Amino acid sequence: MNQTSRQIAELVRGELIGAEDVVLVSVASLRNAGPSDLSYAEAKFHGEAAQSKAGCVIVSAGSAPLANRTVILVRNPKLAFANAAAVLLRKSESDPAIHSTAVMDPSATIGAGTRVGAGCVVGRNVKIGISCVLYPRVVVYPGVEIGNNVIIHAGAVIGADGFGFVKDGEKYVPFPQVGTVIIEDDVEIGANTCIDRGSLETTVIRRGTKIDNLVQIAHNVEIGEHTVIAAQTGISGSSIVGPHSIIAGQVGIGEHARLDAHTILGGQAGVLNGKHVRGGEILWGTPARPLKEFLEQQAHLTRLPKWMKEIKRRLGLRGESDS
Repeated sequence: MNQTSRQIAELVRGELIGAEDVVLVSVASLRNAGPSDLSYAEAKFHGEAAQSKAGCVIVSAGSAPLANRTVILVRNPKLAFANAAAVLLRKSESDPAIHSTAVMDPSATIGAGTRVGAGCVVGRNVKIGISCVLYPRVVVYPGVEIGNNVIIHAGAVIGADGFGFVKDGEKYVPFPQVGTVIIEDDVEIGANTCIDRGSLETTVIRRGTKIDNLVQIAHNVEIGEHTVIAAQTGISGSSIVGPHSIIAGQVGIGEHARLDAHTILGGQAGVLNGKHVRGGEILWGTPARPLKEFLEQQAHLTRLPKWMKEIKRRLGLRGESDS
């Protein structure tokens, strides 16, 4: 949806300097932008902004003027750019249509403005809210509830049975998986991510949460609102992740763990079964511990060979590495 530089400035509540009538069609990086593109520059890239061919650039308030350039001054250029891009890249609403080959269970309900891509499966008694997008090959199992403005990328599976078994001698007996999944409004779920239904309860993804590709969320898990979870993370059954948390890539969280609000777990961190993690600080490593402690321990491990060599020297010993 085309916008003028003046309209974009009003949208992001910024100060416009330069031409008010630059027509902006899309967005691009400073390097790739052309005269009809909007771009942005953090303070450290201000020099690149001066060389860019972008029609308009969003920059930090207080930045030095750019000669003969149209710019919009804001406090947070990246956030303003994201909000402007949402408008510029918004597609015109197409006429609603149902493909002739589509088959829908009459017990499922899909809200106005929701788009379901090719090859999707929507089970019985599923409820999907308004303005959602299900990309191709998404599978939504029976009984799942999806809120409004939810985006689910290709290949995701919502509501499959959880991994629950009880051992009986040398064999395993399936534990009932009769709960469901509730996904609240404004959630985005990445490609090939799996969110299992509750066993006897409900798996819940709270409002505004963003989940990357290839994430596994097990039965009875609750993810707090506005949490971010990066790729290849696995969250075991009956765990709770507090709101506004940040979970980096390849994190493993054991069953019945509880993370407080504003928890930050670095890449490949591990939270043990039943662990209660206090929020408000950055944790790393396995078991997850405060970042400062983790870095100190890693530094000590790096020095171990040197210390061992010194100990052997003082004791008059010679190891294989010294011969």
